[in-house]
Amino acid sequence: MRLRRIAASPAVRKLVAVAIVVAGYQVWLGVQADGKVAPEVGQVRDERGRFPADVVLGFAPERYHILELQKHGRIAGTDDTIVHLRGVSPAGVDALAREYWIDRIEAP
Repeated sequence: MRLRRIAASPAVRKLVAVAIVVAGYQVWLGVQADGKVAPEVGQVRDERGRFPADVVLGFAPERYHILELQKHGRIAGTDDTIVHLRGVSPAGVDALAREYWIDRIEAP
């Protein structure tokens, strides 16, 4: 009886709806991340297991994007919509691939 009353509460229904939306968004990020990383990324690694990667954006990067990319590697330069990163870890590539504003991650 008490459980029914709690489930019928508008606040609980809203919380469940928000949880479903957030979970769906996380699933979508994971699914779309799989196709962003080129197979050759990470083939040539240094002694620490890190490697270079080119991050392709659909626009010219702004300060925010550069700062976010620096969390996962050193910026080696940019060419129009491509940001060249060095010292990227496998976990960094996974995190970058989950960003919705990144189109592709390629090997240099």
